[in-house]
Amino acid sequence: MKKLRTIFVEKLIELAEKDKNVWLLNDDTGFNLFEDFEKKFPNQYINCGITEQTIMGIAAGLAQSGKKPYVYGIIPFVIMRCYEQLRDDVCYHNANVKIIAVGGYQYYKFLGFTHNIEKDEDIKVLKHLPNIKIHTPETSKEVEKVIREEYKRKGPAYIRL
Repeated sequence: MKKLRTIFVEKLIELAEKDKNVWLLNDDTGFNLFEDFEKKFPNQYINCGITEQTIMGIAAGLAQSGKKPYVYGIIPFVIMRCYEQLRDDVCYHNANVKIIAVGGYQYYKFLGFTHNIEKDEDIKVLKHLPNIKIHTPETSKEVEKVIREEYKRKGPAYIRL
């Protein structure tokens, strides 16, 4: 069975093949996952490195200029470390930024608590922000459906895989 993040990348490649405004940004995670996207769409891919606050600002700016950015990273990095930028730059401006997050719940236990979250901590933090739609798909069919729906919908979204 394919991992949900693999399904996400496959769907994103399909969207990017039809729409040059689809962009992928990551925070120096996702090795062995994004190579095909980067090869096919080098001008629509940015590895922002470990600059979580900056990645949200870049994504918001891209969205404000008509692009459709998808930000990928592990949950504590794309939610906790850049919360203010997510709140101010993305959610309050209703920017069309899609955040795809993985890990958490002791998944990266060996790297310490900065790389992990408590159960649903991310959802608890996000549910108070304006304009963001939260998704927690659990099957490949659900991931495909959410990616398709969010591509069509304007506004911020959080998709936890």
